[in-house]
Amino acid sequence: MLFKNINRSSGILLIILILSFLLRFIFISQVPNGLYSDEAAYGYNAYSLLKTGRDEYGQLFPLAFKSFGDYKAPLYIYFMIPFVYIFGLTEFAVRSTSAFLGLILILLVYLISKELTNSICIALLSAFFSSVLPISLQFNRMAHENNLVVVLVSSAILFFIWSLRAKDYLFLSILLFAASVYTYHDARIFTPLMMVFLFIKYRKKIFSDLRIIVCSFSFFFILLLPLLSLLNESSFWSRPRFTVFTNDLSINLDTNTERGEDLKAHFFSPVMFHNKLLSFSKKLLSNYTKHYSFDFLFLSGDSVKIYQTINNGIVYLVCAPFLYFGLYFIFKNQNKDKWLILFWLFLSCLPSAFTRFVPSASRILIILPVLSILISYGLFFFIKNINRYSIRRVFSLLFSIFFLFNFAYFLHYYYFHNPIRYAKEWHYGMKEIMEKVNELQSNYSKVWFSKSAWGYIYPLFYLKYPPKQYQLQASLSELNEFGFGWVGSFDKYVFSDFPADFKSRDDILFVGAPADFVEIKNPLYEINYPDGTGAFYIADKKSF
Repeated sequence: MLFKNINRSSGILLIILILSFLLRFIFISQVPNGLYSDEAAYGYNAYSLLKTGRDEYGQLFPLAFKSFGDYKAPLYIYFMIPFVYIFGLTEFAVRSTSAFLGLILILLVYLISKELTNSICIALLSAFFSSVLPISLQFNRMAHENNLVVVLVSSAILFFIWSLRAKDYLFLSILLFAASVYTYHDARIFTPLMMVFLFIKYRKKIFSDLRIIVCSFSFFFILLLPLLSLLNESSFWSRPRFTVFTNDLSINLDTNTERGEDLKAHFFSPVMFHNKLLSFSKKLLSNYTKHYSFDFLFLSGDSVKIYQTINNGIVYLVCAPFLYFGLYFIFKNQNKDKWLILFWLFLSCLPSAFTRFVPSASRILIILPVLSILISYGLFFFIKNINRYSIRRVFSLLFSIFFLFNFAYFLHYYYFHNPIRYAKEWHYGMKEIMEKVNELQSNYSKVWFSKSAWGYIYPLFYLKYPPKQYQLQASLSELNEFGFGWVGSFDKYVFSDFPADFKSRDDILFVGAPADFVEIKNPLYEINYPDGTGAFYIADKKSF
């Protein structure tokens, strides 16, 4: 009987993985229907490492990738190298990295859920929900380092749980926690706090052997030494400096305005209620709670269009009651690991709360495992608490129907509406533009891209420009208010606003949006967005 149940659960898990594979890999190069600039940057830097051992700026095996000036965390790019080696520098190689990580995460969620709930049924449900929730599919089908950090953190937590029975797993847990810090900036807040919680919560089991504790923390510190060596480098602070909300001038402006009003009203101490501590605390709390709003979770999701599917939240609406039932039942049933589940749920959104652009789905993918577990826990015990078998069957059928409708609703918007409405945000058309540029460029001394053509990374990516040659020319401008720089030119390629007399310039091929060209008559090539509006023109002197 035991073997029969094991075989049945293994079979169900295999079906979930097959479904997950199909959902992640089918049309992955075509949908989303453009390659966002960050995706191209990940891919080209992995390609550069593969070919030369250096990033695009010539840095040997860097711990921070300068890229557009945002100094990307390194591990995701290193992880992408074998995919670029096998599949070449292509959209499929870049995105299949995340899709593969998504499959690994589903297995991890199954194992973690089985440990935390002691139920194979809930574990299978958790694996299923982690494979189909909107936040999962949204990010598993695009290149983003959050896909790796959630796998590393989930693996670390799983090995920590196992270490409570076999201490040897603790070193693997520490290794994976340390690796997460090299993967995504937000992990530098989440990981230390999660580790502190785990060691306090399970101190009676862990601290039985002080030698292992000392060795573990020493091991963690040693692994972080390379990163700690960057504390005095601008690259370490670049991204936080431009994204943290404390640098938002509007907050200070509001505070100063209110102090001025107090002075006009002759209040004795304007600074009492109008100071940075109160303003920043209020902003932090506001940012944090926005991530748990019903609208964000179940209706609209992230406001950043590449991280959003139209008319969908990050969780299916039909799952909403069972997320809250899950929270209820873990306490009602006195689940032994309820505080770990709860801490994971509420810690996941803390790093994002410190940033200017909230609520952010991209920064909280680490919440996916615990969301899946809670929804599954709530659904399982809600059904279990229905006494009459006939009602239980009717409810299960109704939930399945509503869930399938909600699932189909999401897929419909993801595959049929997003590619039309968000094509520009995904930088649609750059592949076709670069193919045409590659065909025509031998006839011109320069190829001039307007700033509407998204910059230097696309010629590097689609033309597979030799990294060793680019490293000698790479030069980034000063960073703007959002922490990004601009490459003005390399080789025969220029990236800037068109000169005033560009219509009379000989021997130059121009690439830009329709708005960049005035009174154009015969463009050499044009691309329209899926909705029919103009995307890009390629032109020369004869086009006017």
